Amino acid sequence: MRRYRRWMAALLAAATAAISVFPCLALPAAESFAEFHIGASSTDAPEHTLSIARYTRGADGSFQLSGSEELVCKLNRVTGDANFFIQPSEEGVWVTVDYLSDVNSDGVYELLDGGSRPAWEVMNVQSELAAPQGQVPTLAAGEMYILSSELLVQRSEQAAQERLSGGAHALEGAPETSAETVFPLCVITLRAADGRDQVFYLQIYEDVLVPLDISPTDSYYDAVVFCLFRGYFTGTGGGRFSPDSSLTRAQMAQVLWTICGSPDAGSTTFTDVPEGAWYYQAVSWCQQTELISGQGGNTFAPNSLLTREQMAAILYRYARHTGSSLRATADMSRFSDLDSVSPWAYSSMQWAATNWLINISDGALLPKNTVTRAELAEALYAYDINLVFQSF
Repeated sequence: MRRYRRWMAALLAAATAAISVFPCLALPAAESFAEFHIGASSTDAPEHTLSIARYTRGADGSFQLSGSEELVCKLNRVTGDANFFIQPSEEGVWVTVDYLSDVNSDGVYELLDGGSRPAWEVMNVQSELAAPQGQVPTLAAGEMYILSSELLVQRSEQAAQERLSGGAHALEGAPETSAETVFPLCVITLRAADGRDQVFYLQIYEDVLVPLDISPTDSYYDAVVFCLFRGYFTGTGGGRFSPDSSLTRAQMAQVLWTICGSPDAGSTTFTDVPEGAWYYQAVSWCQQTELISGQGGNTFAPNSLLTREQMAAILYRYARHTGSSLRATADMSRFSDLDSVSPWAYSSMQWAATNWLINISDGALLPKNTVTRAELAEALYAYDINLVFQSF
């Protein structure tokens, strides 16, 4: 498994301060013989279905497929600065860690059953992890034990390497290398002396929780992660981003207002923007700064879907507002649907094409097509790369 991306840290190191203290999330359990807490700068726990392939160890030591299942669980997603706090309330509690790998990057996780030679590891009183040997170490009641995400990531990567065809405990039919980046996924089980278990599924990201519906193979992956990291966007709930959902004019106003620090904006004169609406302040600010114009008759049309040429015009005004370059040198004659660009949008579409803010499909600008959340993320990512960072 390749270590997952670190480009964002390099790109934004000068602008981002490290966070060292976080509130802890306590995870409830029906059988509370031990407390389990998560401390991280960002965490959530959407319900998620995991596709799991179970393997057993063969006589030669390799793992062979024994079955598959769909497991519905609370997936505790955390950023890479997380620590996990375990405090038993009874004597005899012990902790195991399983590593779910996806060595061929097909979205199906491998879970190993070692039988008499367990594939999982146990935690000792020094919060170290090792394969079980003899009697398992138990934890003292009332004591606090800490597992770091750094250790779990390291052990997850080692486990994945061992499961490749050249590894010490290779899976049957495993590839030589992992094709794509996979975020480490661990199963921590707190075990009581009488057989009760508390099971927690953990997925560890780096700087930001990557939505479950965004894959490293998606063309817009970097853009979405970048915008989430910068706080330009939030997810749509349930650990998802909804990349193909269309954007409204109100949502565009909200994004720009957020990027600029959510400044106080006073009131708006648009008659279809009610005071108290979630987008009221954003629309008011965009009206006052002349970033988004009305739709006639003193209306804003907040729920109208945003088109590509509207997005280009708004970002062009935003560039003028912030003092970014308005250079526009793209040869517009090469686009097959140039005649469909509205006259008021020509300059901004040329500027957007010059700075790669819009994707060109088969030589067409598609100015009247609606903008998706992923497309806006790509535009904002390109804006920062081509018009902000290049000015430093």
